[in-house]
Amino acid sequence: MRVLVLSDLHANLTALQAALDAAKGRWDRAVCLGDVVGYGPDPNEVAECIRKIDAFCIRGNHDKAVADLMDTEDFNPVAKAAVLWTQRALSADNMGWLKSLANGPQETDGIVLVHGSFHDEDEYVFTP
Repeated sequence: MRVLVLSDLHANLTALQAALDAAKGRWDRAVCLGDVVGYGPDPNEVAECIRKIDAFCIRGNHDKAVADLMDTEDFNPVAKAAVLWTQRALSADNMGWLKSLANGPQETDGIVLVHGSFHDEDEYVFTP
C-alpha cells in the first residue's frame, strides 16, 4: 500500500493542493501527522480537504491550542495570534472535528504516526 504522508499544513490550502496534485494517483491511503491549522489563512478549507480525502489524522500542538486543549504560554506571539484568529475563523463543525483528533502516537496500517516525538506528542526534536 502506498501512503501519502501529510504534516504541518498550518492552514495553507495552496500548499496542500500543490502536494495533492503532485501525488495524484500515486497513493492509496493518506495520513496526517497534525498541525492542520495554525498560521495560514485557510483553516476551514484545509480541514475540509483532509476530511474529504479521509486521511487518518492525529493532532498537532497547533490543533490542540486552537481546540483549547492546551494553553499557548510556550507559543511565540505570532503563533498565539494565529491561534486566536483561527478560533474565530473555524466553523463549529471543523472545530468539533479538530477537538476529536486522536493524540499521537497512533498506529494505523502497520505504521506509527507521531507529531512531536514518539514519547511526547508536543516535544520538538532537534537532534537524533
